[in-house]
Amino acid sequence: MNSNRLRTAYEARSTGTTAGPAFGSGHGPWLYTEDGAAWFDGTSGSGAATLGHQHPAVVEAAAAQLTRLVHTGCKLNSEPRIRMVRRLGALSPYEEPAVLPTVTGAEAVEAALKVARAATGHRSVVSFRHAYHGKTAGALALTWRAEFKRFSAGPPGQVFTAALPDPRRPDEDGVQRYEDGARPRDDGEGGPDGTGGTAAFPRSLTAALDEAEHHGGVAAVVLEPIQVTEGVLAVAPALLDRIARAAHDRGALLVLDEIYTGLGRAGRMFTAELMAETPDLTLVGKTLGNGFPVSAVLGEQRVVDALPPGVQTSTYSGSPLCCAAASAVLDTLVGQDVPARARAVGRRLDDRLGALAADHPWMSAVRTAGALAAFDCTRDGLPDPARAKAVVEAAAHARLLLFGGGPEGATVKIVPPALLTEDELGFLLHGLATAVSDADRKEAAQAGGALR
Repeated sequence: MNSNRLRTAYEARSTGTTAGPAFGSGHGPWLYTEDGAAWFDGTSGSGAATLGHQHPAVVEAAAAQLTRLVHTGCKLNSEPRIRMVRRLGALSPYEEPAVLPTVTGAEAVEAALKVARAATGHRSVVSFRHAYHGKTAGALALTWRAEFKRFSAGPPGQVFTAALPDPRRPDEDGVQRYEDGARPRDDGEGGPDGTGGTAAFPRSLTAALDEAEHHGGVAAVVLEPIQVTEGVLAVAPALLDRIARAAHDRGALLVLDEIYTGLGRAGRMFTAELMAETPDLTLVGKTLGNGFPVSAVLGEQRVVDALPPGVQTSTYSGSPLCCAAASAVLDTLVGQDVPARARAVGRRLDDRLGALAADHPWMSAVRTAGALAAFDCTRDGLPDPARAKAVVEAAAHARLLLFGGGPEGATVKIVPPALLTEDELGFLLHGLATAVSDADRKEAAQAGGALR
C-alpha cells in the first residue's frame, strides 16, 4: 500500500449525522454554516442546549477554566468539581444529597443500576414500553426499541417491561392531563384518579414486578417522567406516585431518568416537585452541561453510598472543565428562572400547534411540556410516517431543524432552547406553520398527479 496516497475518510453511518449541513458556529437557537447561513435549531443539540448554543456565562466559565486546569482524572478532586457537587445537591429534592458525577446520560443510567443493586441486594429491573435510556449494555437493556439491541451483548441481570398508558390514546388506558402545561391538546381524564380508565396498566406493572421478583428480586423501577425520545409521552404525576409505591412495596428503588427533562427543560427543575413520593434516585445530564459532556446520579447519601468506593469511576467523570461549565449552567437556571421561561415557550407552542391542528386534521395528539412539544401525523386515522418525514423536510427547507420519530415513526418533535427572544420564538412558530402547510401542499400535489 502506498502510504503517500491521499485517502478520503468517512464517518461511520451508525452515528446518523444526516440532519442539515455542517455547521461552524452557533449562538442562542441559531447554528451557522461557514458561509454565514443561519439555521434555527429546533432540536437543541439533541436536547442539551437548553440555554441555547454558546451561552455567554457557560462559555466564559469554561474559557476561564481552560486556562487553569482541564483534567485531573476521576480520582483526584478539583475546586470546580466541589462547586458543582454542592450546587447540584442544594438544588436537588433530597435532604442529605449525594451526587455521583458521570460523563454521559447512559453512564448515569449504568451507575444508577449499580447503586440500586448495591442498596437493595436485588438484581432485576423493571422498565417500560417506549423507554429510552441509552445505548450502552445496561442502559440498552432498559431501552424499548429492539433494533438498537441487535448487535449488543446480553444485559447483566434481568429486565422486565411494563406497558405505560399511552397519553395519545385516551381510549387505551390513556392519561390526558399533565400538570404545569405538559398535556395533550384534547383535555380529558383517564380515570377518577388520573391514572388511566382501565386495569390494563396495573396488571402490566404487577406482572413485570412479579417476574422481576422471581428472577433475583426487584432492584429498581426505572422510567422517564416524559418519554421524549419516543415522542414526548408524559406520565401523569399520580401515576408516577403509584409506580413509586409499587416499587417500594417490593423493596426496590424508583429511579427517575430526568436526563432529558430535568433542570428546567420540562418547565420545572425536577419532576419530584409534582409528586407526593420522592424518587430514590434522579438522573440528570443534557441541560447540566449545555453542550459539555457531564451528567450525574442524585439521591440521599445513605442510598447513593451503598455503592462501595471505586466501583463506579471513569476517566473523565468530574472533569474540572465540564464541572465549571455545569456550575455556570446551574447559576443561570436559577438566575434567569429557566423553568418559567420554558413554560412560557410551551404555552406559545401549544397555542400555535393547536391552531394548526384545527386547520390540518391529520395533525393528531398535540402535546407540550415546557420547551418540549410533539404531534403525530395520521392518514385515515392511522400513523403516517411519510407525512411526518415531509413536515421535517419542509421545515429544513425553511432552515428549521426538527427531528421525527415516535413509536410508529409518525411523530414530529419540537425541542427549542428555553431562552428565546420574541423574534426567535416568532421565527420558530412561523417555521412550524410553513412546514405544516408545505407538507400539506406536497401531499395535495402528489395526490393530484396520481389522479392525472
